[in-house]
This record gives sequence, C-alpha cells and structure tokens, in this order.
Amino acid sequence: MIRLNLALLFVIPLNLIAQQKLEFIGENIDFNIDGNRFSINGIYYFVNGSDHEVWKTILFPFAQNTDSAVVKRVYNLTYSENLSYHPLNNAITFKMRILSRDTVMVNIAYSQKTVKENTYILESTQTWGQALKRANYSLTVDTSVQIDSLSLKPDGVNNHVYFWSKQDFYPTEDFIVWIR
Repeated sequence: MIRLNLALLFVIPLNLIAQQKLEFIGENIDFNIDGNRFSINGIYYFVNGSDHEVWKTILFPFAQNTDSAVVKRVYNLTYSENLSYHPLNNAITFKMRILSRDTVMVNIAYSQKTVKENTYILESTQTWGQALKRANYSLTVDTSVQIDSLSLKPDGVNNHVYFWSKQDFYPTEDFIVWIR
C-alpha cells in the first residue's frame, strides 16, 4: 500500500506535467487602414501538446465596442470549418477543438471604424503566460490617410506598407496607429 501511494505521488504530478495545456504560439496579421475602416485579417496558431483532444473557449478582445466592429470571418483553417462566435461588449468568444498533439490555425478577420487612435489589442497575449514564438505584422496605409505615429517601431517600410517580424514576442503594449 505504501509503495502504491509513493508511486501515485510521483506518477500523478508527472502525468499532469506531461498534459500540457493549450498554447497560443504565434500570429500573422495584415492590417489595412483607410479613411473609413481599420481592417484586421489574422492567422492565429494554437498548439495542443497533450495526448487528449481539447475543447477550448477563446475570448478574442476588440479595442472598440463590438457594435462598431464588423466580423467577417472566424474560421479554423486546419480543420476547414467555420467557427460560430458570440459577441460580448468588446470581444467575441468562440469554441474550438484541437486534436491531441496538433497545431491549429484560426483565421479571424474583422474591421472597425477608423478613428484618430486605431488600436489592436496585443497585451492580451500576456493572459497565455508565455511569449509568442513568432509574430509577423504588416500595415497597409491607404493614400487618403496620413500616419501620425505608431506604437511599435516598424522593422521595414516599402511604399505604404509597414512590416514587423518578432520572435519570442511578449507585448507589453497594444499596437496603435495614430492618424492625422
């Protein structure tokens, strides 16, 4: 009996460690801004490191009230399925399934009304408790809009397109585009 209890003391914690939770590991996002809309089209990467299928409800925050956001798509690219979502005040929630030891890519596309301070929430990454392994961003600016400043210094600019490429990215501030 004592051996069984000792074995359980060591086996149960090891099994819990081996059953990793769902991880959010990266994102590729194309931003587009014109005089009317600030559009976001992102691919988000999630990994299930466990030996079990995971169902997870994801809270996806918006900088503006969802009444002013137009959600175009929430789509699981890996499993080729639309994901139904539910609007909240400044967010949507959706539930997704990830098979054991699998990586899932989810495409979320939406737009918000263009304002002087256009924000995409990056700080929510901190709720996952780890840095993004990689994050790539592009911002295409319509000629009808003049950029005043950006919260993140771009890694490059080509014509009206700004680029960012990050590794081990743990954002401490949101992505903000200020326009004149």
